[in-house]
Amino acid sequence: MRLHEIAYCRAGDKGTVATLTVVPHDDAGYDDLVAALTPDRVRAALDRWVGGEVIRHELPLVCCLQFVCTGVRGGGVTVSAELDTHGKSLSSRLLDLEIGVDHSDISRSIG
Repeated sequence: MRLHEIAYCRAGDKGTVATLTVVPHDDAGYDDLVAALTPDRVRAALDRWVGGEVIRHELPLVCCLQFVCTGVRGGGVTVSAELDTHGKSLSSRLLDLEIGVDHSDISRSIG
């Protein structure tokens, strides 16, 4: 299953740093996201666009994960010649990630 089937994602930027916040469609899916989305996995999925470190912040009280991605390709919004200078497409790229979570596992945790 792909991440977009169980979660939403929003992107933001500040210079050469992009933030990606991943929120499950249902709070019961939070633990699945924690297990599936390691910083290394996110870094590998975004390797073409992120040149630095990926730091994960777990926010269990609001059931979301925030990833801080450093070294965003192109040098940031003010100097980049790339089409997506704000990095908004990074969220779509992450949502396309194949994750090792089964629909039936999520149904059991919700129901």
